[in-house]
Amino acid sequence: MEGDKDRKIAIIIPAYNEEEGINAVLDVVTKTPLVDEIIVVDDGSTDGTAEIIKRYLGIKLVSRESNGGKGAALKSGIEATDADVLVFLDADLVGLTPQHIQDLIDPLLSDEELMMTVGKFSGGRFRTDLSQSLVPFISGQRALKRAFLKDVPDISTTGFAVELIFTKHAKDSGAKVKEVALNDATHIMKEEKQGFFRGLMARLGMYADIIKHLLPRRR
Repeated sequence: MEGDKDRKIAIIIPAYNEEEGINAVLDVVTKTPLVDEIIVVDDGSTDGTAEIIKRYLGIKLVSRESNGGKGAALKSGIEATDADVLVFLDADLVGLTPQHIQDLIDPLLSDEELMMTVGKFSGGRFRTDLSQSLVPFISGQRALKRAFLKDVPDISTTGFAVELIFTKHAKDSGAKVKEVALNDATHIMKEEKQGFFRGLMARLGMYADIIKHLLPRRR
């Protein structure tokens, strides 16, 4: 895998108990020519996620002893590479292609002022398309320049609100951001992975993380 000759490009995938579907994502990212490094952060999984990751040559596995949440996993991935361009992808994507990843990366390489691209599902599944249309700031598919992370608040305790933190930082800093359509891509819903009630509780926990960081902090 060879990236832009002047910039090192890394994909970071946070994963927690994703043994059922992560191989579909890893099959794609290992075939993406622009990428120099692939890092998967196993966030304290209790299933066979880590064993699946180990089957892929060239993938760097970062193992966390306990589940710290998405923000903590992404931070571990960021600290594990010195790449200039970082691509964040969820581990439960469906319909992901190398072209989707290239579409996230290319604008950053051609526009010096652009700091972040944000992927938006389109034509995949109605529920996920609708969710991202209503709250596009929660998309986990994005690419950014390392320089963008300067002065970003600590993301280690943000959980599922980490994307909100990135979006807010872009707005506060005036960073240029571009939305990228991810045609025919989607992801597995929490209720499908964990069963309705467990999945619903996980979804409510995700919304709680987001709402907590939307509310103004008390001084």
